[in-house]
Amino acid sequence: MARRLFVASFLFVTAVSGWAAAGGSISGTVKDAQGAVIPNANVTVVNVGTNVRQTFATDSRGIYSIRELPVGTYDLQVETIGFRPYRRTNVTVDSDSALLIDVALAVGPVTETITVSQPTIYVETADTQLGQALPGSYVDSVPLNGRSFTDLLALQPGVAPVTTVLSNSINAAGASLLSPSGNLNPGTISINGQREYANGFTVNDADVVERFTMGTSVVPNLDAISEFRILTGNFDAEYGNYSGGRVNVVTKSGANQFHR
Repeated sequence: MARRLFVASFLFVTAVSGWAAAGGSISGTVKDAQGAVIPNANVTVVNVGTNVRQTFATDSRGIYSIRELPVGTYDLQVETIGFRPYRRTNVTVDSDSALLIDVALAVGPVTETITVSQPTIYVETADTQLGQALPGSYVDSVPLNGRSFTDLLALQPGVAPVTTVLSNSINAAGASLLSPSGNLNPGTISINGQREYANGFTVNDADVVERFTMGTSVVPNLDAISEFRILTGNFDAEYGNYSGGRVNVVTKSGANQFHR
């Protein structure tokens, strides 16, 4: 019972303090039809689920950059005097994603809005990190014996469900009976041929690695997971502590309507 209360308290604290950082970014350049940059244009992102909006202005080079956006779906709006407003819908921000969206504004009345829908499948051109994001809807649709998202890690290319951690392999550390995730799979796997000691785990961007086995000490309930992502190569500098892989889990947030 005490363990459950601790885990629940930990998840609540990390969800409040770290959730906003466990997201992605949107950046790009705003230009006119002739390719000239447009400074001081208003760029607004609206979270579709919560209706929270953030507004930024392009710099002297027409560049905008919106960082640390929580995971979710957004509308991107660009407005400036003398040009028709631009709106891009269905912009999906995943964990550790970096979207590059350049905008070309057309001259015209401000009452006529140009609306574009973001394609469902896109290629990240602003980030070199390798990895796949799996949404919660995908996790819910896969039958799992044990209700642990870590059983799905081996679906990612380069990941092998093997471990060097055995029941008697760490007796010297006094941790042979340690089970950091209870009866759930702790995720001690091999990524790109490296041992499990080269991997890292986070929940809402908070470190949850169990230091004896290098598995995860927190396995959120499947129904609480918004998405999880496995980074398998070319990490950003912030992940320099891990040479194998990085697994980041993002839990669901509140919204304006009831949802699962």
